[in-house]
Amino acid sequence: MIPMWPLYNVSSINDIVFDINLSEYIKRGYNLKKRKDIYESLVWANDNPNYNFVYIMQDAPSVRKIKFKKDEIYRHLLNFKAFMENEEFGLLTDDTSTSFPWEKKED
Repeated sequence: MIPMWPLYNVSSINDIVFDINLSEYIKRGYNLKKRKDIYESLVWANDNPNYNFVYIMQDAPSVRKIKFKKDEIYRHLLNFKAFMENEEFGLLTDDTSTSFPWEKKED
């Protein structure tokens, strides 16, 4: 579901910006293990272009519907996969916490 969430907030697939800000947002929300799990789901998506990806969101806590066609969603997922593979962002390698100090949990 995670790579699909941006699709609720844009009018075009091309409006999604894969940049350092998004990578930092993802690092704050998901540890390295979880990011690798997300990436594995994108590898699966890459290998299954005919899958109905909208189905993934059927139980999402949102009243909105994704308005994109299957091929547009597939393209977005491939873009997200390439973004995660980009070493510049360290999404698959950087295990340092990027949480803000006030977000840190006490042990």
